[in-house]
Amino acid sequence: MSKRGDKMGKESSKKAGRNTLLIFNIFFTLLILFSYLMDSTLSKGWWIRAIENKWEDFRIYMPFYARAFSSAQQGDYTFWIGAKYNKPADPRISIAAVDGYTVKKYGYPFKRKFHAKLIDKLKAMGAGSIGLDVLFFDKDRDDPESDKLFVEAVKKAGNVSALVAMDTENNGIIYPIPGLGEASQYVSYPNVDYTLESNGQVRRVHLFDPEIPYESLKIKKRCKDECSGVNLPLLSAATYAIYDKTPLREMEQKFGRDPVYINFRYPVDRSFHPGWPEKERKGGDGKELSGSAVYRYLSVADILEDRLSLQEKAAVKNGIILVGSTALGAYDHYPSVFFPTWPGVEVHANVIDNLLNGDFLRPISRGWVVLLCVILMWLPFFMARMSIKVSTSVTVGTLMFLMIFNFALFINLYNMPYMTPAISLIIPFIFMTVYKAIMEGREKKWIKNTFGQYLSPKIVEVITKDPSKLSLGGEKRDMTAFFLDIAGFTTMSEKMTPEQLTKMLNNYLSGLTDVILKYDGVVDKYIGDCIMAFWNAPLDQKDHRKLACLAAVECMGEIARLNEELTEFTIKPSARIGLNSGPMVVGNMGSKTRLSYTVMGDSVNLASRLEGANKYFHSKIMVSEYTYEEAKNFIEARQLGQIRVVGKAIPVKVYEPLAHKGKLSAVNKKLLAAYNEGLELFYKGAYEKAGKAFEAALVAAPQDGPSRFYLELAEKYSSAVPGDWDGTFNLTSK
Repeated sequence: MSKRGDKMGKESSKKAGRNTLLIFNIFFTLLILFSYLMDSTLSKGWWIRAIENKWEDFRIYMPFYARAFSSAQQGDYTFWIGAKYNKPADPRISIAAVDGYTVKKYGYPFKRKFHAKLIDKLKAMGAGSIGLDVLFFDKDRDDPESDKLFVEAVKKAGNVSALVAMDTENNGIIYPIPGLGEASQYVSYPNVDYTLESNGQVRRVHLFDPEIPYESLKIKKRCKDECSGVNLPLLSAATYAIYDKTPLREMEQKFGRDPVYINFRYPVDRSFHPGWPEKERKGGDGKELSGSAVYRYLSVADILEDRLSLQEKAAVKNGIILVGSTALGAYDHYPSVFFPTWPGVEVHANVIDNLLNGDFLRPISRGWVVLLCVILMWLPFFMARMSIKVSTSVTVGTLMFLMIFNFALFINLYNMPYMTPAISLIIPFIFMTVYKAIMEGREKKWIKNTFGQYLSPKIVEVITKDPSKLSLGGEKRDMTAFFLDIAGFTTMSEKMTPEQLTKMLNNYLSGLTDVILKYDGVVDKYIGDCIMAFWNAPLDQKDHRKLACLAAVECMGEIARLNEELTEFTIKPSARIGLNSGPMVVGNMGSKTRLSYTVMGDSVNLASRLEGANKYFHSKIMVSEYTYEEAKNFIEARQLGQIRVVGKAIPVKVYEPLAHKGKLSAVNKKLLAAYNEGLELFYKGAYEKAGKAFEAALVAAPQDGPSRFYLELAEKYSSAVPGDWDGTFNLTSK
């Protein structure tokens, strides 16, 4: 395959991958935007709202539990938590509770005359405003006078807000008992159905009913012109307006008719009936009766019987009192951030608290949220070319920044969604990561299948980790080619059975291949009993000449080891190796149906010729000068001479490596000293003296082929020196 063809294939694969990511991102963008639109449109929200609610709970839980932990550890670890939202209840707000103790003493239902007495008591104690979170719709048939007392008490107090209710079945309004609406400073509604979450929690409320004008009520209104053009207020809004003496019209202009987001207060431990004597306040276990609550609860029975503590009386004076039922089975309740069930009256208390302190949460504009989500949804698409490690770091960093930014906004009373932007980033990132992992897995599998048989495991590991280092197109590189031939294979094949021959060949080729792979060579192919290998592809190897020479020397050692260990074979083979370095073309080559990653070029051919040229000198390894010059500092070698191979006009100097640098045996040291002396004398024309030096070399190593070659040549030239010989040996066969 050509470099251009391979590149086109890669580009086509990349384009297909980007198209897949593009299609997914378009689909996911539409899904998220539709979901966010539905979440904003539906009163109870959609699936995104449910997830965001969990995040909002966490934002509130974390500082609450951090404060509890810091208290337990007797230290302050919450200095960074914003006091604007992480606050206890405003002490000006109290709940007059028709609790279990009150019902036990005064009976159920709680009579209107007792409510009248309660209003009188609260007014006498200086209550700033009173909100009745109790429905008074049916007349007291047993005691009509009780209703009159109650209405008169409300009128006399002049700071009470009573309730009307929405009749959803009949699409109308249920009015309080006669005279109560007129006696109240304002009438209001308690319902939070408009903004009730799917799990029953209340997080937002309408301070004014979006649909019902105050003027439409069939009540002779005390507020007169003030109520003109104003919609029906929520109980908490009406109670606050009475306390703060703020006209309803002014409040509605300020907050509008859109829902406001509650800034929740956290609960604290509170004592029950603190005005009682100490003995009465303790339970059967001797501990003081107490519990966790957000707001102060005043037992209605304690108010009626003047059994409030000084602190409770101080809270009532100039305070806001919400009257509600907390007796078991006699009150509406909702799940809250802190409790599984939360009396509905506390919702109104929390809203009043936010009005008193001006700290409702302010929602971030939907437009900004949509823009942020779109940017985050497309971020993974543009990170697709990055490594998974880099894209993961960017994604995690972005999520952490968004989380910190979200908390910073929350501390400053801005309510920004977090899970929606997070999901917008996480899902495309997961898809992109999984898709890339699948594609890269296929690529790595292909690399291992393709190169695992002839690349060292170390190189395969490098390529699988970073496939960009792999270049499969035909390219010209400076490389080293290696040819090894097991000598005498034809003779051996005649004397062994096919099974024996195959077994022996596999043993020798396996051992020699392991040596080549040890030095990071690429086993190109096996040609019968010949191994072809190369260095400096597909990865760059600056020291490829050295690696090839070291591998060649060790291959000879491996042959010797195998000859000694494989005793079952009587025939002991030898080997010849040829090495050359220079420009070569490497890449996938072959037919349209079958390709092979290999090398070609004149430099490759020379390496093959040098392997055969060993027969001429009777040497074992022949390395060209182009390889030797950069490897000579790492090997012990001797010069063989200068040769001109078949098909080449330019001669080349050749050398024979004998050992790794500094690891020459004692025998080979004597051999090399005598051989080098003889070679120097030979080329000076002192053939007789050279012959004696080569004889000394053969005494040290009787089987040394190059010494015997030069000894015979020295004896020949001693009697008849060729007059036109330039010192180059011209080889006539391959």
